Amino acid sequence: MILARENISKYKIQDYLGRGFLCNCGREHSVDIEKVVIENGAIAKIPEILIFFNFKKIFMVADENTYNVAGAGIEKILRNGDFELYKLVYIREGNLVPDEKAMGEFIINLPETTDVILAVGSGVISDLCKFMSYKLKIPYIMVATAPSMDGYASTAAPLTINGLKTTLSATVPKAIIGDIDILKNAPMDMIRAGFGDVIGKYSAINDWKLGRLINDEYYCEFVSDMVMYSVKKCVETADRLQKRDDSAIRNLMECLLLTGIAMSYTGNSRPASGSEHHLSHFIEMVYMFDGKESPPHGIKVGFNTIAVNYIREKISELNPDFSEVTKKASEFDKNKWLEDVKRLFRVSAAEVIDLNEREGINSYDKRMKRVKRIIDRWNEIVEILAEVPSYNEIRDILRKIGAPVTLKELGVDRETVLNGLVYAKEIRNRYTVLQLAWDLGVLGDLAEEMGQKFYV
Repeated sequence: MILARENISKYKIQDYLGRGFLCNCGREHSVDIEKVVIENGAIAKIPEILIFFNFKKIFMVADENTYNVAGAGIEKILRNGDFELYKLVYIREGNLVPDEKAMGEFIINLPETTDVILAVGSGVISDLCKFMSYKLKIPYIMVATAPSMDGYASTAAPLTINGLKTTLSATVPKAIIGDIDILKNAPMDMIRAGFGDVIGKYSAINDWKLGRLINDEYYCEFVSDMVMYSVKKCVETADRLQKRDDSAIRNLMECLLLTGIAMSYTGNSRPASGSEHHLSHFIEMVYMFDGKESPPHGIKVGFNTIAVNYIREKISELNPDFSEVTKKASEFDKNKWLEDVKRLFRVSAAEVIDLNEREGINSYDKRMKRVKRIIDRWNEIVEILAEVPSYNEIRDILRKIGAPVTLKELGVDRETVLNGLVYAKEIRNRYTVLQLAWDLGVLGDLAEEMGQKFYV
């Protein structure tokens, strides 16, 4: 089968696996995942999958929760078979963080003769295992315990290094197993988190298009369409997620996996992550610095999509004047920026400053080059900004699954979100609607306006 945009609605996940194809974008797309099993009772198929790959010495990695919901059952199945099983179950008082400590614990417990890492969990377990698999050159298989995030099939591992949320290269699993009987019984906040991650794709794809238009960034229409068709399917069954309906859970999990495959196709996280994710990363860093736990990542991403889509709508109402925008750019106070970055990013400030200095993101010359492109292509920009659902439509979609749609419901303080809207763009050298608002000199005002509107 030749993969083509016009046939995207007919493809199943299996059609994207074990093949490479030359795309109209000029690149050859492929993904190294060989098997995906999403069905009721899927964990019973783990032994035959291990046998298929000729894996006998298994290192199972889980945390306390995921071991209880799936790991113990998997251990029983494997102990009854012809497998040599070792395990690491992370024990933490709070949430497990994918940091240097967790990676050290992984290495200490890893048997030298391991054939395969069997990751049992969701976001953090997935990120740890995919990165360790990449570094140690040991294959891994992913057993998902919740439809909570889109990283299961991606080649990126968001880890916390020196306190800074950092995305590092990783590898994809040989196989992904999603047992619907386990997935549908995940805590509802984890299901909401997965759905919030899906909703964030409206923003991520839109930011990707802005990057193409303003910075001549690589963009793939096939990948974009693949993601958005899957999002559409997921949104259509959103009202059944709170009932833990099998088909709605399947649509959610498949969308999350397809987004991961899309990231593998492009070699970066552009199809899945934009301004809405950068804001979430900022909130997570601030709360971690203060020793507090923030809401689940995907739940923040869902709410953040409301916020950044509000900014999109407000930008599209502007009639920018080149001379006025130039004047605002010339008034940029670098010393104040440095003070704010040091105050907000704390121990991670040096890395943020280095990134911006190295790439010249905030330099006057680069900003003016972008501004000229923005003014010249303003009508095209407005058309792109209008492609996403309105912020009110996003709110209505999220309400269907009981997700927070105000800052008070989200449980994140207003100051952190406002600071994030202004400074989250510093985390990545990636063009988004937040960078667009900053280039136009309206980011601070729009952030303040958004904070007032969405607090109550």
